[in-house]
Amino acid sequence: MSREQRSSDELRKASDHLHYEIWMFTSLADGLASGISGDSVINNALLESFTIHTRILLDFLYAASPKKDDVIAEDFFDDPAKWCNKRPQKSEKVLVHRRVGKEIAHLTYARQKVTQETKPWAFIEIANEVNRCLQLFLDLLPLELLGQSWDEYKSQRDTKDIIT
Repeated sequence: MSREQRSSDELRKASDHLHYEIWMFTSLADGLASGISGDSVINNALLESFTIHTRILLDFLYAASPKKDDVIAEDFFDDPAKWCNKRPQKSEKVLVHRRVGKEIAHLTYARQKVTQETKPWAFIEIANEVNRCLQLFLDLLPLELLGQSWDEYKSQRDTKDIIT
């Protein structure tokens, strides 16, 4: 089933929301990596928020069965195959959907099976892999499809640094 072709204006507005998701994702990864919150409720809140934003970005980058109003990376290309054929395969590290659902977004009996060994999240590895995929997406994306939130990035695109 083909998706509705979105206008450049719709895509620019959507890109501003994408900018927010990336900003939250990278900021939370940095916060977790700093270890400043220790083993506290703040650390739990950072991790929970990080996993939700990770899931949002993975749904954007690797849309399996998107709803018609979901913003997905493929929407930004005249030929969606341009993105689908270039994006890297997801590794085991970023297969977080089920884990977020069972351990964070829903109260489940599956949580009882989580051990001290399986409880930690490899957030640094997840962040690095998602950032690499986001950078590839941004490298392929025509700059005119990025909204105002991206002005600084657009002016520095040649540096190849992901936004923060």
